[in-house]
Amino acid sequence: MTKGKTFDIGKELSYDKEELEKSKKFLDEQEKKFAGLTDEERILRYKYLRGLAKGEILGAPTGYPSIDLPHLKFIPEEADVDTIAQKTMWEVLRDNAKEYPEVDALIYEGNHISYKELVENCEKCAKSFKEMGITDKDHVMICMANIPEFVYSFYGLIHIGAVPNLIEPRTPAKRILNYISTANSKYMVMIDKCYENIEKIANESSLEKIISVSPAESLKGIKKALYSLANKKVPTHGKYIDYKDFINLGKGKDIVDTFGYIPDRTTVVVYTSGTSGVPKGIELRNETYNGQNLQIKYSGFFPKKGEIFMGNVPFFSAYGSSSGMHNALSNGVTIYLLPAPELEKFPKYIFKTKSTFVMGSPRHFEIFDKYLTEHPEKNISFLKVMCSGGDKILEAHEEHMNETFVRAGSAPIKKGMGASEHGGGYTTTSTDLDNKIGSVGIPLAQNIIKIVDPSTGIELKYNQEGEIYVASITHANGYLNNEAQTKKAFFKDSLGRVWYRTADLGYIDEDGVLFVTGRSSRAIMRPDGHTVSLLPIENVVSHIPGVKNCAVIGRKPSEDTAGELPMLFVSLKEGADLQKVQIDIEKECKENIPIRENPQWVRYIEELPYTLMEKVDYKKLEELATEKDDLVEYIVDYRNVVNKELVLKLQKK
Repeated sequence: MTKGKTFDIGKELSYDKEELEKSKKFLDEQEKKFAGLTDEERILRYKYLRGLAKGEILGAPTGYPSIDLPHLKFIPEEADVDTIAQKTMWEVLRDNAKEYPEVDALIYEGNHISYKELVENCEKCAKSFKEMGITDKDHVMICMANIPEFVYSFYGLIHIGAVPNLIEPRTPAKRILNYISTANSKYMVMIDKCYENIEKIANESSLEKIISVSPAESLKGIKKALYSLANKKVPTHGKYIDYKDFINLGKGKDIVDTFGYIPDRTTVVVYTSGTSGVPKGIELRNETYNGQNLQIKYSGFFPKKGEIFMGNVPFFSAYGSSSGMHNALSNGVTIYLLPAPELEKFPKYIFKTKSTFVMGSPRHFEIFDKYLTEHPEKNISFLKVMCSGGDKILEAHEEHMNETFVRAGSAPIKKGMGASEHGGGYTTTSTDLDNKIGSVGIPLAQNIIKIVDPSTGIELKYNQEGEIYVASITHANGYLNNEAQTKKAFFKDSLGRVWYRTADLGYIDEDGVLFVTGRSSRAIMRPDGHTVSLLPIENVVSHIPGVKNCAVIGRKPSEDTAGELPMLFVSLKEGADLQKVQIDIEKECKENIPIRENPQWVRYIEELPYTLMEKVDYKKLEELATEKDDLVEYIVDYRNVVNKELVLKLQKK
């Protein structure tokens, strides 16, 4: 497996103005030329570009990834002409389920639920929602874990045209109140564990009815009885109604008419994690979810009917509900539901479920890598695909993972980059050729990615670092009732393509492979005005023996000083020598990172903090940076640092 090119991570993100103007003129001319292409001409152009990228046709590329599309050589020609299903998600599920009615759709704590039963339960929900007074004008909050009733409620609402708003059950009450207000929602379906949290804000919210669902609803036998004995039932008074009573509302009622497909209609709302600011409601379309189906079909790891997909990624996330739940259930795949998965038990779940397809964050696969390293006798040949998303895998971790997984009988890990604003991934790795170490793969079918100069928005050439822009068939409509943020994140070009400004930094190589070098919000400005990208520091330190994990944030050298300097947090492997690791960190950073970008503080902690979505919690690290505690911390005296006065200030502290 190849690596990306050595990249000058120390340079400023600024480019020659004259060259940029030339680029803009050329790119504008190209856009005008492409504006008049028919679908047939577009397909012929793609055929030419594919041949050019493969070396089958003589010619010179323009040097701009969004025009040359070199990644097409990794994607089958059929993808160029394929189209998104012109159906609602409910219609896709219902129609496809007719082909395999007896195949297991869901497995939940030993209960096998067939596709026929799944469709019937979704229809029961749809009838009861309608009887409750819910219409296609309503946004309905779903605050549940991965249990069957989440799936029934999700598709039941889409069946009648209502819009599911997906909420993380552990979300603080005040934030849930904000979501309810933003959506002006009158209805909620919640897992009973949320009762005390929801009760805090129920009366001051616009909610009129709250359907309470027990995780035992779909359990059978002794498991159901034991859960009922161990857990209090939610009071069914006022706004609250038990799920059984809710389902009884629709009994004996006529079958509900399906709310038909309307192009580009907002169909689902998911909420951002808030790691880069205040959470926002993202308006996703039928095309977002059905488009992900199309793209995954050409990704090289399309799951097949009857195979098992491990349902550990939460369905309340865009990634989990689209790339996971809807993709699996649209194709006859069996989802093994895990309603409350514990991170450290990830390896146990894989062997318990015998899943052929597993998704997770880098953190999940780091734990699986560690487990297999400690248990070399374990065989995972049953596991066809492991797909990591949600965050970048550090290079040293990726190399070790691949060695471990291949030795254990499976394959190198698949990676991708994505955003909730696209319903999940917008890149992936489909072959060994595009699965380069440190990369996040190539654009998914019918996606286009370009790298732009952050200050001008003008596209850059191969191997030039800038902000990542994505034009995808799965784009969101925007942010719910937030026009200002929508305009900031999305724009449409003269070809009608909707572009999303990701705020991620990266570059594209000549093969069309994308490398993420950082996030614009994860870049800091030093007191001397120099911009420092933090991810390259993490990549260097992660390769050091003894380092288990690491993360870098910006920290002010003093209250009265503008700007920030890099601060490194490190967790050590068991038995590692702290003093030796510190010496190695200073040595490796001096040799591999521009001197003024070296970390000025190194703090050792037992474990890095993680968000609810298993991403490194950089906000928590910023809080830890200012705490006075017993943690080991080094203030590093680097020679020849540009701003020597700052180092002297630090040494005095």
